Amino acid sequence: YREKYTSLPLQLHSGAVKRLTSSAREVRTRPGYTANELNELYCLRCHDKMGIPICGACRRPIEERVVTALGKHWHVEHFVCAKCEKPFLGNRHYERKGLAYCETHYHQLFGNLCYVCNQVIQSDVFTALNKAWCVNHFACSSCDQKMTVKTKFYEVDQKPVCKKCYDRYPRELKLRLKKYHESEAARDQRQATP
Repeated sequence: YREKYTSLPLQLHSGAVKRLTSSAREVRTRPGYTANELNELYCLRCHDKMGIPICGACRRPIEERVVTALGKHWHVEHFVCAKCEKPFLGNRHYERKGLAYCETHYHQLFGNLCYVCNQVIQSDVFTALNKAWCVNHFACSSCDQKMTVKTKFYEVDQKPVCKKCYDRYPRELKLRLKKYHESEAARDQRQATP
């Protein structure tokens, strides 16, 4: 098996003339190189010596704007959120376990997104019922009265209900809810016991 080199040019390579293979790379733009060195083909070895960064996503040379993050270099359009795959395009990213995330998906995956407004919680976080709420949205699901960490509430359909609204529920419903929560607590206790 012999490669055909007839259509590819010759290049001065480490002091000797050498035919380029189909893996030759072209250098179009690069600060510090003369016009004669640009728009030329180089073998992989010489190209790599030129210090042109390689994209962490596509493994191709980056000859224009470079993003450096996560210990790698990236084409601007290839540096994307690990969840939604949208490019950051200069916007802020969050890193976790060697991956980059947009703000929304980072907080969605790792906490601190308000259950009601789906926005990043910037200040105090109310955590209850395996959910997080911002200060403005931690409220009774029946009357919309805002609640604080000191407000007594009950869980109804995995949502908070203030004591005042809960007390207005029919007695039969409160008994069924109590029985349901007791059975859930017993089930959780059984699963926690080895």
